[in-house]
Amino acid sequence: MEKTPLITIVGVPNTGKSTFFNRVIGQRKALIHSDPGMTRDIYKKPFSINSRRYYLQDSGGFFLGSDIIIDEINKRIFREVGQSDLIIFLFDGKREMLGYEKDLYLDIRKINNNIIPVINKVDNPNKFALPSSYYPLKLDFLYTSAEHNLGFDEVLEKIEEMCTGSAEKNGTGTAAGPRISIAGKPNVGKSSLINKILNDEFVIVSPLPGTTRDSVDLEIKRKKKTFTLVDNAGIRKLQKVKERTESAAVIRAEKDIKNADIIIFVVDVSKKIDQNDLLIAHKILKSAKPVIIACNKWDLIKDKADAEGILKKIKKKFNFLYFAPAIIVSAVTGKNVFSLIDRAEAIHDKMTVKIKTARLNKVIREILNGQKFITESGSMFNPKYMSIESYKPFFINFYTSSKYKLKPFHEKYLKKRIAKELDLEGIPVFIKISSKARK
Repeated sequence: MEKTPLITIVGVPNTGKSTFFNRVIGQRKALIHSDPGMTRDIYKKPFSINSRRYYLQDSGGFFLGSDIIIDEINKRIFREVGQSDLIIFLFDGKREMLGYEKDLYLDIRKINNNIIPVINKVDNPNKFALPSSYYPLKLDFLYTSAEHNLGFDEVLEKIEEMCTGSAEKNGTGTAAGPRISIAGKPNVGKSSLINKILNDEFVIVSPLPGTTRDSVDLEIKRKKKTFTLVDNAGIRKLQKVKERTESAAVIRAEKDIKNADIIIFVVDVSKKIDQNDLLIAHKILKSAKPVIIACNKWDLIKDKADAEGILKKIKKKFNFLYFAPAIIVSAVTGKNVFSLIDRAEAIHDKMTVKIKTARLNKVIREILNGQKFITESGSMFNPKYMSIESYKPFFINFYTSSKYKLKPFHEKYLKKRIAKELDLEGIPVFIKISSKARK
């Protein structure tokens, strides 16, 4: 799967970045204002060139100054530059190049040299003369007027050319990683965990239940893979949700669990597991998706020496999620936060590796030979043959001469053993009984 190229517009204030952004995406989305610094956040929208999809980002104008907000804007710009596939550096053609503007361009080029330099505000191309201050850069500039919609055919052609060239040079680019849904009841620290992962305030964090009104998709790049993190609204029993907007968010969160590749189920390790935690865990189990239990707020635990005992108690509470690894984390200190992503990636990779039928039969036959498994009819479970029916979800078909299922305890134990022997940690195993033996 080819990833969607990410393009970021960079420049000093008032070069027309927001107008340029709106022209490319064909909609008026970014705020346009004559005052410098109106754009502070990174605003991203998709657009297409010849049926190929791209993302375009409008960044805040780079300021000189020591103000804390200015400092954060500047840091954010450099961070986005490092994560982008292509940079459009916008200059103002109605004035000479600023000294710090040239320094910014050279600094950006050190981080990401895949740049299209664009002189904007060229409202009359036939009469335009490039200011002499631009000569030392020795660049092949493109000329546009975002206000009058001039020069954009050339810009789109250049984007297509440079993104294609980048893909050929670097292979397929960043590989698509899993869609990871962060689920849990309100105030267990879901948004805080995501913010720690992103090292940025993309998601609102608040002590008030229901702050996250909708599922929010956030892309991160790590180890040459692009992951999608989904920050879900806290799931509570609908009877306890009074506000209509929050009720919709709860329903959306439950739907998004079903659309995820992997679920990180967040619980507050500093408090007792309650009925709401168990309700969500059962919903997650029904989704048949791989699961990681994130035991958050470890920073609030006084007796940190008893980590093993605490994890054991949590695993006991969620015994039906026996396949899910439990990881102690802290969104405050960052403890094991990135381990969640790395573990999710490892689980996702396991699901793409096909298990040979011969190995499956050998492993399960060894388990059955070492332990007696009893069906609901009281007879010994003795399948003739096993095969994998599907990987997502992971279903094993047992061909037997009897239609009876295993007793619940025996079925659970068999699933545990299969998961252990096939190294399927985090992946739920499902058993299907076919009463007709394979011919």
